[in-house]
Amino acid sequence: MPTAAPSAPTAIPPLVYRVHHASAQTRYAFSTGFSAKNQTTVLNYTSALSRFGLAHLHHQTNISSPFISVYDSRTHAENVAKHWTKEMGEDTFVVTVDTRHFARGPVFRAADLLKDEMVGGGKKEGDDNEWLHWGEYLVMYRIPAQAIRDQTPVARGMDQRWRTVGVIGGA
Repeated sequence: MPTAAPSAPTAIPPLVYRVHHASAQTRYAFSTGFSAKNQTTVLNYTSALSRFGLAHLHHQTNISSPFISVYDSRTHAENVAKHWTKEMGEDTFVVTVDTRHFARGPVFRAADLLKDEMVGGGKKEGDDNEWLHWGEYLVMYRIPAQAIRDQTPVARGMDQRWRTVGVIGGA
């Protein structure tokens, strides 16, 4: 007897994890929380949600995103952080977020947005990085400072020699 497909969660987990790096469109400070670059777009129809959500998930920077990505697993967030460090050469860290302090507004599952672009019910053609979106949620506009629990450096950018104390002009 075939097993039923896992059902979608009915609530966001109590803690989620944001992977953050310096070149992210989302602004962040421990004292103010996270702010999406675009806080004016109203997503009042499905096609707009799909357009902005997929642009965000595929890092299309020509469209400023109203979303902030978070993950439901700390381990997975740390793996994503290490991946982004390798890709961009930037310091990355994981911020623990308490969802009980989210502002009003919708939260979307990345899997729900991505399922519509799958080819033949399988993986999207040419997408070798689908694992980056496992357990990912998209939060609209802001995550307030009250929701921030801690931030942990995960990986250092590739060229960190400038941080080294040493002889000027040395090798």
